[in-house]
Amino acid sequence: MTRLTVSSSPHIRQTDSTAKIMWSVVAALTPALVLSGYLFGWRALWVTGLSVLTAVVCEALAQRLRKTPVTIGDGSAVITGILVAFCMPATVHWYVPVFGSAAAILIAKQCFGGLGCNIWNPALVGRAIVHVSFAKDMNPSSYPVVHVEPSSSWLSDVLRHFTIDVTAAGDAAATAVDAITGPSPMAILKKGLASPDALVGSPAEQFTHVLRGQAPHLWDAFWGNIGGNIGEVSALLLLAGVVYLVVKGYVRWYSPALYLGTVAVLAAVLPLPLGPEGARWVWAAALRSGPDGMLYPLYHLVCGGLMLGALYMATDMVTSPLSPRGQMVFAVGCGVLTVLIRLYGGYPEGVCYSILLMNTAVPLIDRWTRPRVFGTGHKKPAPGASS
Repeated sequence: MTRLTVSSSPHIRQTDSTAKIMWSVVAALTPALVLSGYLFGWRALWVTGLSVLTAVVCEALAQRLRKTPVTIGDGSAVITGILVAFCMPATVHWYVPVFGSAAAILIAKQCFGGLGCNIWNPALVGRAIVHVSFAKDMNPSSYPVVHVEPSSSWLSDVLRHFTIDVTAAGDAAATAVDAITGPSPMAILKKGLASPDALVGSPAEQFTHVLRGQAPHLWDAFWGNIGGNIGEVSALLLLAGVVYLVVKGYVRWYSPALYLGTVAVLAAVLPLPLGPEGARWVWAAALRSGPDGMLYPLYHLVCGGLMLGALYMATDMVTSPLSPRGQMVFAVGCGVLTVLIRLYGGYPEGVCYSILLMNTAVPLIDRWTRPRVFGTGHKKPAPGASS
């Protein structure tokens, strides 16, 4: 007869370590980094490398000063450095990624006790600090892109064979060139709809003018053939990376899905200010403007920092709620704030601050959505009441 030996709990152990999870995230971000090196040249890789080096060095120095074990091998500092760089243009001066990564590690992470103790996503804190401190570097008037043939990429050609030709945006720039410069797609949308021309004609005509005449082709924006920050240009590769993390079980699919879905729905139905200082407001302008209007929410999804934020920052295990229901509330809240800032705020992008604001609300969300322990939570009978 086999002898049964009962040991102390836990009896079921997780084989995934912190290092394994972190380096898996690094692997998921690598394709987007490689593409940014192709699009923006060596400066993208240089900015990213400098940001990662600063993050790792600051992590080691802070842990030495705090007399705690040095854990730079777990990959968490590397992820922070990559994400800080991904939120920057490739044209920033060398001290911007250094300052951003140092602030992310020292202020947002180590000051709160290190990995697992921080309230806010460190990379987004670093991004917010440099966005305020080095506004000119972080908000260039144009983004140079190297090795680009606008609207003629092989992937765009392949995808067009399987889709309806929904927009001809960028046709005016279809001539093959070695490099282009221009504002970010989100800035194009915001400025285009806020121009005096938006008051002339119907909203449908204005959508057609902006999306077909000024914005990049939708497929180019999807796969990354556009200007922008280092890690924000390719929605396709960012999605491919997060699919890998979902399959590994490190990311729950419904969190980014709810974030993206909330942005798409609200961008389509909320009143859109047209013309200078919102001289004209149109409810559900995208839904009422035909095929070109329906492209407007799609541009919100594939342009700017939404994919990077929704897939890799809002899903951060440390700064997001614990329960599935809490994560759903968190994702929807991020989506609502992102659209409100994009449509009505002073900046064309609102992902960073929306996630940071929702990070602040995580303790409250956890309190509201924490599962009730079985056998608790019922009202106690009044004294003297019969059982």
